[in-house]
Amino acid sequence: MKTKRLASFFTKKSHYRGEVDEKYRKCGLGVQKRTNGWTYEGQWKDGLRNGYGILYRKMADMELCEKIYVGDWKNNRKHGLGIKYFKDGKYLGFWSCGQRSGHGFMWFDNGDFYMGEWADDVYEGLGIMLYISGDRYHGEFHTGLKHGEGLYFHSRTGQLQRGHWCCGICKMGSIEDWNRNQVVYPTIYPLPEVKLGDFPEVFLAWMDKYAIHLHNGGQCKPEDITGFWSGSGLDAMLS
Repeated sequence: MKTKRLASFFTKKSHYRGEVDEKYRKCGLGVQKRTNGWTYEGQWKDGLRNGYGILYRKMADMELCEKIYVGDWKNNRKHGLGIKYFKDGKYLGFWSCGQRSGHGFMWFDNGDFYMGEWADDVYEGLGIMLYISGDRYHGEFHTGLKHGEGLYFHSRTGQLQRGHWCCGICKMGSIEDWNRNQVVYPTIYPLPEVKLGDFPEVFLAWMDKYAIHLHNGGQCKPEDITGFWSGSGLDAMLS
């Protein structure tokens, strides 16, 4: 078992106060303050941040400090579960070698919210993005962009978009009315229900006319087919 003792020492850029091992390396609990205003308070091993710790930064022209990161560390890097405070929001989730990786949540200061999978510090895999406008996207992400199969809910118009995204752009898909009667600004162009009305009756009537024409010795040409549609209802259905 390694023997620990308390120590306090200075370098050109920092001051450390806490536990050290027999080689006088930071090990155990300790606080390191740097001349650039950054402070780390937590666990150490072999001279590096390892375990649980909190990273602070002194605010400009003030004696107050703001939290930058609270969570797990490994070899001086964020690794494990932790919270990071960014200029535009806050992240809670898993880290790997200093980057957001695995499952995590991101709250943005503008009101947007993301929950899902991360890799290399960006959205990667399955996730859900909720926008302050009320819109939301459920689906696949790649390199921080919508990429793959997904659903996009247009909250203002009450429509649901299903499709395939590539580099943040929907390349193909379909759109349908969804909860249209309960939105603030429903689309003025409701999507009609697609169906074939009275198709058997219309088709049989058309076949009767065609059979009579053949019985009378007529010959059917492609350009003549439209003539049998007229008045039968098929012209309206297929136009």
